[in-house]
Amino acid sequence: MNLIWLLVIFVVCSAASLLLCGIAKNLFPTFRSGEHKPGTHRPDMPAGGREIKTIELPLVGGPALTLAIIGTGIWAGFLFQFSRDQWTLLLIGLGALFGYTCVGFVDDWKKVYSNEGLSEIAKFAGVFLVSVTVAVLYFFLLANGQESYSFYKDLPILNQLLCNDPKAAKPEVSVCQVHPGEIAYYAWFIFFVGITAVVGSLTSLSVDFSDGLDGLAGGLVFSASLGLGIVVVGLVNPENSGGIVLEVLALLCAGGVLGFLPWNWPSSWAARHRTAKRRAKVYMGDSGALGLGGMLAIIAIFSRNEWTLLMIGGAFVMEGLSVVISARVLTRLFRRKLTMLRFSGTKEFIPHTEFPLPFLATPLHHHFDLLGWDRRKLVYSAWALGACFALLGVASTLIPSSFQRYIIRILILILAVIIWSSGTWTKCYFVGTYPDRSSRRSRLALFYGYPYRFFGINLYHLVEVIEASEDVIETPAEELALYQRMTIFDARSMLGLYCYRAGYYPAALAQWTRIPERNRVLRPEIARLLVELDERMSLEQQETQPMRRDQILQTAEPILTGNLAPADLPNPHEPIRSEETTDGHTGPWMAIKSSKLYPINNENGDGEENTRTAPLRNEMATIARSNGHNGKATEQSPQSDSANNNGARTGWISRLRPQRNKE
Repeated sequence: MNLIWLLVIFVVCSAASLLLCGIAKNLFPTFRSGEHKPGTHRPDMPAGGREIKTIELPLVGGPALTLAIIGTGIWAGFLFQFSRDQWTLLLIGLGALFGYTCVGFVDDWKKVYSNEGLSEIAKFAGVFLVSVTVAVLYFFLLANGQESYSFYKDLPILNQLLCNDPKAAKPEVSVCQVHPGEIAYYAWFIFFVGITAVVGSLTSLSVDFSDGLDGLAGGLVFSASLGLGIVVVGLVNPENSGGIVLEVLALLCAGGVLGFLPWNWPSSWAARHRTAKRRAKVYMGDSGALGLGGMLAIIAIFSRNEWTLLMIGGAFVMEGLSVVISARVLTRLFRRKLTMLRFSGTKEFIPHTEFPLPFLATPLHHHFDLLGWDRRKLVYSAWALGACFALLGVASTLIPSSFQRYIIRILILILAVIIWSSGTWTKCYFVGTYPDRSSRRSRLALFYGYPYRFFGINLYHLVEVIEASEDVIETPAEELALYQRMTIFDARSMLGLYCYRAGYYPAALAQWTRIPERNRVLRPEIARLLVELDERMSLEQQETQPMRRDQILQTAEPILTGNLAPADLPNPHEPIRSEETTDGHTGPWMAIKSSKLYPINNENGDGEENTRTAPLRNEMATIARSNGHNGKATEQSPQSDSANNNGARTGWISRLRPQRNKE
C-alpha cells in the first residue's frame, strides 16, 4: 500500500513542479542573469575575442521546483500520518533544501540586479553554514544522530574515540550509542558535523558546477535521486521510523526534477551556432542546483550512505574534481613553478591552455563542448554516464556477496578513470589527409585523438576538412609533421598556413581567428601573416568590386541602336550588325517606330499600296503574259519597267525581280 502512495507522491510532485515552472516563467520573464564571466574559453564566445551575447533565460526553475517539493512533502507527511520524530526528520530535510536554495537565490539575485554573483568564498561559506546547521539539528533533535556507525567506528584510531562501549566497538555491530558526558559523545558530535559539512558543501557545489548546459544537471540529479531511493527502500520497515521519510525525500527530489526537465530540455543550440532551435525556456539557476545537491547529500547522510552517494553520483564527483584539480591546483602550481622551454625566451603571458592540464576547460562538460560535440548528444551521453554510475552504485550496495560488491566498485573506479583520461586523449590533435571523392588528390583535415586504428576501431575523430590539398606540403619537415599529435592551437596554425599557401584566404583567416588572442600572441608569425592576408584580401576585393554608375564611360550613342525588326525587340542586348546602320537610322527603336521612317506607319511609305497581295505564282504568270512570253521574263530597262507598272510597284515583286543594268 505504501508503494502506491509513494508513486502518487512522485507523480503529484512532478505535476506541481511542471505547473509552477510554467507559472514562474510567465510571472517573472525578466528575472535573467546579467553576469559576464570574461575568458576566451567560454563556450558562448568565439576564440577570436569578439563577444557573442549569451541568450539568458529566466532563473525561476529552482524556486519553482523547491516550492513544489516542500508543498508535496508536507502533504505527504499528513498522508502517511508521520509521528513526531518522522515530522522532525522531514522538516530538517525540507529545511536543508530551503536553506541551500536561499543561498543560491541570493547568488541569482545578485546576478540579475548587480550583474555579478556571490564570490566563491561567500558561496562556499553559505552552503557550509547550512550544512553545519542541519548536522547540529539532526544530532540534538533525533536519537539516530547520537549513534556512531560503521565504517567510521571500525577504524583503528577512531574506534576508541567514537565509541566507549567495548561490545559496540566490534565490527559485527553496526552502530554505537553515545551519551552526554562521554568523550565519544563530543568526538562523534564534532566528527558528524564535519562529515555533514564537507559532504553537503561539496555535493551541492558539484551539482552547481554541472549546471552548465541545458538539462545536464537535471538529468544527473534524477538518476542519482532514484538510485538513492532504491537504496533507501531497504530501510522502509516498521523498525526504522525514518526509512519512509527518507524514501519520500528521495522521490520528491526525483519528481521535482522530472517536472522541471520539460522546461529545460537539451537541444543542439549554442550561442555561437544559431542554426538549431533552443528548447529550453527556463534555468534552475544556482538556487535549484545548490538546493538539489544539498538535498541529495542530506538524504545520503541521514541514511548513512554517503560513500554510496560517492559512487551513485560519480558524474558530479568528476565535475567537481575537474574544477578543483585542474583550475584550482594544477593551474596555480604551473603558473608559479612550471617553466615551458618553448616560450622561455618570450616575456608574453602564458595562458593556462598551454599547460599540461587534463582538460581544455572546466567543469568537465565544457571541455567536450569546446571540442565541438553536439550539445544535445553531449547531454544525452552525460545522462547515460550518470545512469551507469547510479546502477553500479546501487548494485554495489544491494548485492549480498562482499566479493561481488568489491568487483562492482572496481568497475566504477575504472569507468571514472576512463572518462577522466578521455580528456587527455581528445585534447591531442593532429593534421592528416582525407580522401576527396571529387578528385584524385587528398585534402588536409584536422583530427583529434590518436592516429591509430585498433581492431578496426578508430581511435580518432574527424573535426573538419579544409580546402587545401596535400600538394601544398613543400618540405620534408612538413611531411613529417603530419599525423603528429599537437595542441589545437598548433594544429590550427598549421592549417591556416596551408590554406594561405593554397590561396584560400578566407579559410586561412577562419583558422587563425579561432585561436585565442593570448595563444596567438605566442605565435608572432601568425600576426605577420594576418597583416599580409588582410592586404591580399583587400586588393582582391577591390579588383572584383563592381563599377559604380558614375565610373562607367558614357558613349555618344545609346546601347540599343539601329533599325531592328520587330522580331528582334525581345533581346535588347544583341550586338548591332554593321548592315543595320548603313541606312543611317541609328537612333533608338522607339524613336524610329514613332517616326515616318518606319514603313508600317505610312500607307504609301515606299510606293506600295496597302492592298492584299495575290499569291506569288499567279502574279508571276500575269506578268509573263503581259510581256507576250510563255512564262519567261524579258530584259527591260528601268524606264520601261517603270512605265509598265505606272509608278506603282508592289513591294514583293520589286524585291523578288532581278534588276539588271544595260550594258
